[in-house]
Amino acid sequence: MANSGHHAVVRTGIDNYGVAPYDPSVAYAEYTGPVGTEPNPTYAGVRSLLASLYPPGTRYGTGVHWNPLGELVEPGQTVFIKPNLVDHHHRHGGDIWSVITHPSVVRAVADYVALALRGNGRIIIGDNPHVDCNWDAIEDLYRADELCERVSRTGVDTQFVDLRSWHMPDLSGYGWRDRREPRPGDPSGDRTVTLQDSYMDVKPWWLYRGTFNERGETIKAHRGGHTYSFARTMFDADVFVSIPKLKAHAKVGVTLNTKGLIGTVTNKNCLVHWSIGFPAFGGDEYPRPAKRRDYLKLYWQHAANDVLPSSVQLELRDRLGNSRVGRAYKRCLQTDAQANAMLRGAWDGNDTTWRMTADVYNAFVGLPGQPQRKTLSIIDGVIGGDTDGPHFPHRVRSGALVGAEHLLVADLVATRLMDFSTDSVWYLGALAGLHGIDRNDISVSLATNEAAETLTGTRFFDATEQYLGFRPPHRWPTLSLHDHQPAETSHDVTILPGRPADYEARKGTQVAEADKPTLSVRRQPALERTP
Repeated sequence: MANSGHHAVVRTGIDNYGVAPYDPSVAYAEYTGPVGTEPNPTYAGVRSLLASLYPPGTRYGTGVHWNPLGELVEPGQTVFIKPNLVDHHHRHGGDIWSVITHPSVVRAVADYVALALRGNGRIIIGDNPHVDCNWDAIEDLYRADELCERVSRTGVDTQFVDLRSWHMPDLSGYGWRDRREPRPGDPSGDRTVTLQDSYMDVKPWWLYRGTFNERGETIKAHRGGHTYSFARTMFDADVFVSIPKLKAHAKVGVTLNTKGLIGTVTNKNCLVHWSIGFPAFGGDEYPRPAKRRDYLKLYWQHAANDVLPSSVQLELRDRLGNSRVGRAYKRCLQTDAQANAMLRGAWDGNDTTWRMTADVYNAFVGLPGQPQRKTLSIIDGVIGGDTDGPHFPHRVRSGALVGAEHLLVADLVATRLMDFSTDSVWYLGALAGLHGIDRNDISVSLATNEAAETLTGTRFFDATEQYLGFRPPHRWPTLSLHDHQPAETSHDVTILPGRPADYEARKGTQVAEADKPTLSVRRQPALERTP
């Protein structure tokens, strides 16, 4: 088995995804299913990545005995495969495959999981996506029935599931509990984890904001411990396979494995995504405003949310929303950031979301000194997404896959591959320190169609090296190691693997140094898990 704590593989030069149902185009020795007539470079890329991650020696390609995941996955186990299925569309009309994981990657990984199960076990593919995600549309995009049927031919029961207990069919209802509709949820129920010590401890709890405008439930989840509820089907799986998208994120810099674990949480309202207000008063909802009146405007908005019942607020909004009086009222109360359509917490001064993300990682994967969850990561960067992810990134034809057993190791390597500073992604630094991961100790195998080499962490993470040249989100001016700037208009960018891109776009909004967070964390000695 590969050294799960210190080895990662980067596979580049993959020029396209396969064609549904994503059968391999080559009759590989270890593969017994149907062979497709169309090229499937993704399947070949995943196979090559696994061969680098789990070196098979002379067995590779010479017979049915090569079983790359055989030491990770055992017959009789349940394996949960979690792609990033955050949304069913690109909200600005761009490429959906810059937003969510492509099914050709999932199919290839599932086949090798099934090979390891040897006809005895279960594969569950699914997610707990964003509140307004249309799961029927996701199933259509994935051709989920056909994908599961292909994998199930091995004798392994394979399912495709949405684990949400509710959703909001109309995003205009975001923030209002009354606008949600029930979903079946996880048939196995929830698993609750309480962290007794948390990265959130340094934040003022009275400023916490979760999914809903009513903040009582969010605050209660973080008083006397920090409680998170996970989908039991994911939590109790014997092996957890994460297949995220190589993508930037406006609140935390990047969304890969660690931020993707938000999709394991069932009660979204226990997740604190920002602290309300401006930095001068302990908040990080928006950067420091240029106009003093914005302080009063935002204070009034939050006072109304905290005092008025949601039913009253909804009735006022519905009655006044399309009226002249309502539009004038909205303009009068809008801050400059809101008038410019800035999403709350979408800047590098957000000192809350990364802490919540790190908490979720520790609660789900496990703390140092405790049994660690068995994991595997294959990051889909054949088409990536830069600038303002997660819902409307700009497409990047990066042609890359990243693999590692350790989720944090994969995230560190993928972040640097994007040409982003791992030091600027706060949760990566905090968790790497807590879990004893030194970037310099990571070996990185770089493989293309023509050659392969292994780099030390010192060389791979050297700030002078240039790789994919992803552009940072707006208001993240120090994230890019090579001063690339956020995209302005185009949703389609081509990048030559291994070479920097030449971008011409305006700079993101600069953030005052005084408004940036100071990294302050506490080690986490214990957690409680309740059935």
